[in-house]
Amino acid sequence: MTINADPARPGAGIVETVLHPVRLRIVHALMDRELTARQLGAELGDIPQASLYRHVGRLVDAGVLRVTREERVRGGTQRTYTVVESAVALGPHAFAAASSADHQRYFAAFVGALVAGFEQYLRSTGAEPTRDGLVYQQIPVWVTPAESRRLAATITDLLHPLRARTGGRRRTTFAMVLHPDPAT
Repeated sequence: MTINADPARPGAGIVETVLHPVRLRIVHALMDRELTARQLGAELGDIPQASLYRHVGRLVDAGVLRVTREERVRGGTQRTYTVVESAVALGPHAFAAASSADHQRYFAAFVGALVAGFEQYLRSTGAEPTRDGLVYQQIPVWVTPAESRRLAATITDLLHPLRARTGGRRRTTFAMVLHPDPAT
């Protein structure tokens, strides 16, 4: 994905499209999953149905979501959607090309989506943080930039097998941020 915000350059619209708080939540909800708009609406119950359909349509038009199945249901067409992961993944070149202002926007959107998902979990019926294994923590580590990249890659590799939907697993969000403290 090109993260440049210049509309004259290809891919710039994808970033601006995904950075909307509602669309970011839709993208997150569909990662590694296929859902219909109705299922998505049930999961993101605080988003009005008309808004949800409009945002899904915009994500499809931008190439962020794709239709995986279409079925005739009660005289209409029900579509099933999933995320085009290559459209939402920041490659190393795009990441390096981002300005500080770009990173600020991306991080704010990331945190906003994380907070919205967390609030939705807490509002859900049956939410029991201790039983559900809820964890949030900050752990200071002393690393070089290269070690930070290796740490992130190692954790990503460790999580890869857990992306499979098997057994009694429950979908759980794992968020990772590695940022240096300000120089002192």
